[in-house]
Amino acid sequence: MIIVRYGEIGLKGKNRRKFESLLAKNIETKLKRYGYSSYTRILRGRIFVYASDEAAELVAKCPGVVSVSVAKEVPYENLFDYLKYALEDFNPRTFKVDTQRIDKNFPKKSQEINEEVGDFIVREFGWKVSLDNPEMVVGIEVINSKFYVYFDKIPGVGGLPVGSAGKLVLLISPGIDSAVAGYLMMKRGAKLIAVHMKHSDYGEEKVRKTLQVLNRYSPKEIELVIVEHQKVLKDIAEKLKRIKEERWTCVFCKYTMVKMAEEIVRKKGALGIVTGDSLGQVASQTLHNMYIVSQATKFPIYRPLIGMDKNEIERIARYIGTYDIFISSPEETCPFKPRYVVAQEKVERFENVRKKIGL
Repeated sequence: MIIVRYGEIGLKGKNRRKFESLLAKNIETKLKRYGYSSYTRILRGRIFVYASDEAAELVAKCPGVVSVSVAKEVPYENLFDYLKYALEDFNPRTFKVDTQRIDKNFPKKSQEINEEVGDFIVREFGWKVSLDNPEMVVGIEVINSKFYVYFDKIPGVGGLPVGSAGKLVLLISPGIDSAVAGYLMMKRGAKLIAVHMKHSDYGEEKVRKTLQVLNRYSPKEIELVIVEHQKVLKDIAEKLKRIKEERWTCVFCKYTMVKMAEEIVRKKGALGIVTGDSLGQVASQTLHNMYIVSQATKFPIYRPLIGMDKNEIERIARYIGTYDIFISSPEETCPFKPRYVVAQEKVERFENVRKKIGL
């Protein structure tokens, strides 16, 4: 069995049970998608997942999960016999016992259990106790007078269960930023619909590979909508060139993407659009240009990377596993990108150009 621990969910007051149930359902749904049979039980601030031990890594990647441990339920009277058998395959120089007495009705306190189990291990195996930097931690959780013993704690992604915050449309590109933005919004409970504004088969293939990684964090596979944007951009670029305003190409590219994404937001009943914008990273992501692009829709645009620099974004991409896909092949190049681009023009100037090209 697998013990699941969560954080924020425990602070939700009257809505706590709703969040716990959603997280449990997400775990079951995800494991079923990967071929594991399972069922869950919610008990005293924990979710018990009855599934193969190998499923623990998948469970840890469910937003809302703080940590997981493969554990064994052991009656107190059998605890030392179990430890004598279970610890035979380990050989650390130092260890400590970490007991959490979630069930306060059990007569012995956590420290008493720590000392009792620690003394037994020292006598039986000769290991030394190190409270500050042990090579091994013997974990025990006491729930309803039952002992749950584990020897490893896998960190989870934290946050809130996917689906607890509503539905959003993610503008996903072959680049590094949008995938990280989508991951961060899933961590805050958003269910995503990925929309790729296609410019090439090469870019679409890379997006599909990226989504395979993001799907590891989603209970269900993320829906992907492909929109042919190349023709739209080509038409805009030609019109801008005719009036000698090519420097607006990148802004109009993003503006039309958002405009087209708005239609999908309405169709899918979503609540807004997610982008991978990071302030000042490229010319189209200045405050002036992001303000202009935002005029393309009445729906909110969520930019979770807005205050991050490239190193911070890359660090998250490495952690979630999308970075390797990004660097596995050259970036998609845009044939319409002008030599000079608009950075800080006023919205009135944009509106004047927009009317000239009939957009």
